[in-house]
Amino acid sequence: MAREQRDFKPDFFYHVYNRGNNKDAVLKYAEDKQFFITLLYRNIYKTDLHLYSYCIMDNHFHLIIKTGRKPTILSKFMQRVTIAYAIWINKRHKRVGHLFQGQFNAKILRYKKDIKKVEQYIRKNPVEKGLVRRPQDYPWSKF
Repeated sequence: MAREQRDFKPDFFYHVYNRGNNKDAVLKYAEDKQFFITLLYRNIYKTDLHLYSYCIMDNHFHLIIKTGRKPTILSKFMQRVTIAYAIWINKRHKRVGHLFQGQFNAKILRYKKDIKKVEQYIRKNPVEKGLVRRPQDYPWSKF
């Protein structure tokens, strides 16, 4: 069944996120996280999207992305990244099947206060999970 076309707006920020199927840790190892980040950068340069910030956790990821003149490319970008990652991780860990829990989520951030609120939320994620004492100490995030 075809997915419904999303209505992304040009020059807006979006909180983009997803988690592992069954809440599984699909980004568990350092090499996995690094490869996911590499895929983000390898694919974003082909678009007019801007990766404002990210935080890659063991079983989910958060991104803040600003759309450009062609906002519909956000779906294609995320599809490229998550499919390439799923193929790589399935091969690497000798597994099959879906990796992520459905299609990615994207919430529009209409105001600066919304961007700051989401940025604070994702900055605190590794601290609240007890992985680091300070957000800047977490190696799998960018702000």
